[in-house]
Amino acid sequence: MGKFDDWRARMAVRGGPVSHALARGGWLVVGMLGGIAMVAVALLYAANPGAAGANNAFAANFVGGLIVMLPIGALLGGLLGLPIQFATRAWLCTPTRAERRAARAALEPAVPEHGLRASGRWARAYENCARSVTAFHAVVATLPKGAAREWFDEIGATLDDELAEALRLARLGEGLAPDGAPSGTALTVVDMLGAAAKAFAETTERAATIALDLRDESDFERVRAQLDMLAEQAPQLRGTDVG
Repeated sequence: MGKFDDWRARMAVRGGPVSHALARGGWLVVGMLGGIAMVAVALLYAANPGAAGANNAFAANFVGGLIVMLPIGALLGGLLGLPIQFATRAWLCTPTRAERRAARAALEPAVPEHGLRASGRWARAYENCARSVTAFHAVVATLPKGAAREWFDEIGATLDDELAEALRLARLGEGLAPDGAPSGTALTVVDMLGAAAKAFAETTERAATIALDLRDESDFERVRAQLDMLAEQAPQLRGTDVG
């Protein structure tokens, strides 16, 4: 979508009638205003023509003034209206701060509800893991149906189970050390979640690389070997003793 189509698409949500009119044809709007202004100037001239038009009728002076001044006013107004038109279009196309925040939020993978204290140490640790898992599923969603997609789905199910364990550990850590620096078992949980977040991110990155190479699935053995290595790279939180 070009710049012109972009401002037209946003007309319904930004600006008002004046800004919309200027964006559509600012040169014409300001040109007309310039012409109207010159009509007033022509009236003033006809009322006070000076020595040059003193012997002429009011109507003759008015028409003469229009002939000279109207084109000048319209031309100058049109030239002034062009930058106003482009500036108004640029303003209509510029997203607001709220729109930029919404766009950034839409690009970030959604984090499942976790019930942890918002913006706390344990929520951040879990969210780091969850974003990678969400991104992994987004990668899988781009694959066509087939054996490779099914293999990826199996790994995704494993990641979901590991993410559930990461949430359990995060809740455990929050119960042990809700505030302040963790120690003892809570510190062990911090280390486990940090290692898990790194493994989740590496698994997702590797999955994206493999998915990019799946344009030719003729070598199924090679693909399967890569996916087996990917499964081994995934976090291994379940069955790990804490403390």
